[in-house]
Amino acid sequence: MSQDPPAERPAALGRRILARLVDVVVLGAIGMLVTAVVVNTVPGAADPLRMAVVPTLVLSVGLFALYLGYEAAFTAVYGATPGKLLLGLRVVEAEPVVGAPRAGAVAVLKRSSILYVSVLLNFVPVVSFLGLVVSVYAVVSSLLDRPRHRGLQDKAAGTAVVSGGSGRAATGPARAAER
Repeated sequence: MSQDPPAERPAALGRRILARLVDVVVLGAIGMLVTAVVVNTVPGAADPLRMAVVPTLVLSVGLFALYLGYEAAFTAVYGATPGKLLLGLRVVEAEPVVGAPRAGAVAVLKRSSILYVSVLLNFVPVVSFLGLVVSVYAVVSSLLDRPRHRGLQDKAAGTAVVSGGSGRAATGPARAAER
């Protein structure tokens, strides 16, 4: 006889904000290192306030790839970023497939791209501002959605952030044999 996993519920906003802050601090530290490397190695990047187009493009694309990779890789493999794992949160399909412990790779990439689109577009003056508006709205929109607190990034990707449940009950050979 198998034991049912604990019920999942929409993640509380306070925990989501703290998880995002943890991830932003980690990404900010890594981003500062990458920026320092670009500024010190790419020609035309010596003055960050007057950086030429090529180094700005290299930095924007590099940081976007780094941020997207962080968010997407951790979420695809563990079901959450380190910040979410620390606070007991996971990203799942909004309309889950029975037994799926986490969101699929395409959904995770969509979700992550919306969160970091402003970083990718940072080298285009007006468009970067619009990208920033989208990224900020994506996070703030989760405040407006009741009761699941799904932001623009979650709605576009078909995902939700939940707490409770481990996601592990749906995997492994013993569970597969029950299906």
